[in-house]
Amino acid sequence: MIYAARQEVTSLYIHVPFCGGRCHYCDFYTLASPAPESLEIWQEGILHELSRLAGEADDNGVLLAPLQTLYFGGGTPSFVPPRMIASIIRNARGLFGLDGDSDITLEANPESAGKEEQKHLLDQWREAGVNRISFGVQSMSDRLLAAAGRRHTAAEAAFAVRAAKRAGFKHIACDLITGLPGQSMADLDDTLDQIEKLPLDHLSAYALSVEEGTPFDLLRRKNPQAFPDDDLEREMTHRLIERLGRMGFIHYEISNFAREGAESRHNLVYWKADSYLAAGPSAASYLGGIRRSQPASLADWYQGVTDPEEGPFSAGLIEERLDEKAARIETMVLGLRLMEGVSRRRFFERHGTGFEDVFGSRLNRLQEEGLVHLDEGGVRLTARGLDFADYAARSLL
Repeated sequence: MIYAARQEVTSLYIHVPFCGGRCHYCDFYTLASPAPESLEIWQEGILHELSRLAGEADDNGVLLAPLQTLYFGGGTPSFVPPRMIASIIRNARGLFGLDGDSDITLEANPESAGKEEQKHLLDQWREAGVNRISFGVQSMSDRLLAAAGRRHTAAEAAFAVRAAKRAGFKHIACDLITGLPGQSMADLDDTLDQIEKLPLDHLSAYALSVEEGTPFDLLRRKNPQAFPDDDLEREMTHRLIERLGRMGFIHYEISNFAREGAESRHNLVYWKADSYLAAGPSAASYLGGIRRSQPASLADWYQGVTDPEEGPFSAGLIEERLDEKAARIETMVLGLRLMEGVSRRRFFERHGTGFEDVFGSRLNRLQEEGLVHLDEGGVRLTARGLDFADYAARSLL
């Protein structure tokens, strides 16, 4: 029996598939400007799914414990009324319990709270129990925001972050994207200059991924020179790491930076290959060593979670059953995303063997190439390894 089948589950992800519009890089399952009835159907379905997750867990070999993290992702969770968020948190507390120090995160776009008349929404999310808010800022350049199809300005992003601080959120985070079409190093420096003035304690910085069928995909086919090349992209990443370090942010995962104690506890669950519950259309869970994915359709998902013969533990949702070999690979590949890497002790506790017994020759080769560092504590990527993390991960498969 693999570790995940013996592990208590303490994290829950809720997918909110609604947005005010679709950004030019987005290929997630979202419904732009949905009718009010769609939101009501979604809320009803989430409450039903949570009830079934709790009620049917034991029969499916899933060990539940009070939640330590609850994460509303999307889409744009801040698009739905705060009363719906509050209702779901209340239900989650009643069904699973919430640890006294639970991290409850809401993703938000700045246009949801970027004006004076919207400040009350921040108070309502806090009253609902949300204590961490993560803003999809992406850039502090109005030109780049418009080019990416974003619906907020840099000024609105700054207002939203400062208003969240006044509203009393324990942690305030933002996302940035590098590699946007037309983005220069000067653009990045200007964004970081503005970010430095904001009361943030967590920052995620992702290199743009151009997905098939998106407007950016069409642009790249027509004009690939519009996008920064690989060398400039790498230079931007190095600049981010260097400047955020000087601001007091700890680089704790390939794409994530936090002030001390402000790491995303929910996302650490993913990187440590631990188990988690998930609810909502297109949401993916990892429970008892089984990975399931809900359909990327509000109607199909709702039908499934309300069908007595189907539900969130349905065999038809299974994408993968991990055996011990696959579980060891996930522990290593995901763990190397963390700057602390993979500890020898933790790997042995999970898998009953040392990681060098499993990956020895491959790790030695990566060390010879200067991509990983092996010592008595464990293994981690080197600074050079960060630039070639995807190659290192493929080498371990």
